[in-house]
Amino acid sequence: MPENDGITRRDFLNGTRIGIGAAGAGALIGPYAEAYGSKAQDWRLPRDYYPPAETGLRGSHPGSWETMHASVSGSSWQGGDTGERYDLVVVGAGISGLTAAYLFREAHPEARGLVLDNHDDFGGHAKRNEFTVAGQRRIAYGGTESIDTPSAYAEVSKDLLEKIGVHTERFYGYFDQTLYEKLGLDYAIAFDAENFGTRKLVRGYGSRSWRSFADEAPLNDLARADLVRLFTEERDYLPGMSNAEKRAYLSRISYLDFLKRHAGVDDQVLEIYRRWGMSFWCVGMDEVPALAVQVYGDGGGIPGRSSTRTRTTSSIRHPPSP
Repeated sequence: MPENDGITRRDFLNGTRIGIGAAGAGALIGPYAEAYGSKAQDWRLPRDYYPPAETGLRGSHPGSWETMHASVSGSSWQGGDTGERYDLVVVGAGISGLTAAYLFREAHPEARGLVLDNHDDFGGHAKRNEFTVAGQRRIAYGGTESIDTPSAYAEVSKDLLEKIGVHTERFYGYFDQTLYEKLGLDYAIAFDAENFGTRKLVRGYGSRSWRSFADEAPLNDLARADLVRLFTEERDYLPGMSNAEKRAYLSRISYLDFLKRHAGVDDQVLEIYRRWGMSFWCVGMDEVPALAVQVYGDGGGIPGRSSTRTRTTSSIRHPPSP
C-alpha cells in the first residue's frame, strides 16, 4: 500500500474501536463479497440456519478452530499458487479486517481484495459464541462487552459508522441505565462454604460502608480488616518507584500477586477476587496483569485505581455501573 494513499496506521487502529452490528458488517463486507462466491445483495444464510438468518452470527463453532489447533500441534499443509491476484489481502474478517478492507476499497474503488477468515461468517468477536458441552448448547457473548463507548471514538470511526448505517444513539432508547436502581437491586458477593466456612450471600457491595459489608461477610478478623483497608486507605504499595517503573512492573505481575506480595492481604481476601475477572477477561486474576486492574479497576468493582499515578493505591468507593 503506498505511503501517500491517505490511510494512516492510526486510521486502521481506530477502525478496531467500531462496534458493528449485523447490518453494519454486511455493509462493510459488501465491496468484497465476490471473495465469498456471491454478490453482496444476494449474500444471506439459509432459512434453516441457526441462529435465525436475520442475525446469523454465532461466533466460534466446530470447524473454526480445529485447523489452528492442529497447526500448533505440528501439522502442516502443502499449498500452491492458485493464480489469483489481489491488490489487498486481509487476514481476519473481524472488525479490524473489515474496516481495513472498507477503507482501502473506499480509497481505491477499482481495487480487487480478498478477505480471509477461519469462520464461515464474518464479524470476529462482535457476536456471540456458541459451544456444545455434553450435548447442551452453551451461549456467551464474544468481545462485544469490551467495545468502548462510541463517545470516545476517533472521527474516522464515527464517520465509518455513519456511512454503514450504525446509529449509536439508539442505545439510549434500548438500554435502561437506571433499571437496577428502580428495582432496588445492588451488588452482592456469594461466599462459598469451602473457602469461607459457610455459604452466605452478602448484599450491598460498594453501596454501603465497607466496614458494614465486611462485618456481615463470613471472614476472619484479619480478612475483614484487609478488605476495609484496600478500599479506604490511601497507601503507596510500591514506594520508591516512578510512575513509569510502576506501570512496567505491574504489567509483569498478576493482580493476585499484587494483592499478596504488596498489599499483604489475608488468603480469604485473595479468594474473593481470584475468579473476579472471569466474565471480562475469561481468565482468573492469577493471569490478569495488575496493570490492567489499575487501569480498568474502577469499572470492575475491585480494589484499584482508574490510572497508575505516582502513587499506587486501592481506593474504589463506588460499585461498577450496570
